[in-house]
Amino acid sequence: MFVNAAVLFGEQELINYKFVPNVLMAANLILFAVTLIGLLSLINASKNANPNVLVRTVMAGMGLRLVGIAVAVLLYIKMSGAGISPRSVYAGFAVYPLYTWLEIRLFLKLNVKK
Repeated sequence: MFVNAAVLFGEQELINYKFVPNVLMAANLILFAVTLIGLLSLINASKNANPNVLVRTVMAGMGLRLVGIAVAVLLYIKMSGAGISPRSVYAGFAVYPLYTWLEIRLFLKLNVKK
């Protein structure tokens, strides 16, 4: 919500710096959805007695997030043609570490309570 709100409030400034606000909001929503799915699978994997399940789930979540954002970038390039905004793509990638950190932090907080 915070990233999308910041993009909406600073939309004109982003356009002045040659960013495409819709690309930033789409990247944020994709990463949010994949992180939510990853967090729910981590919670389910933590209930399993086998620790390998948790490790596989972490690796699968990171891979899914990377593949999802790569597919989104390829679709954006295909749909935009020559009018792509590399700055917007890089800004979308910059949100990736934030969501990775958030997912791990939330999972560790939930896991300590058990």
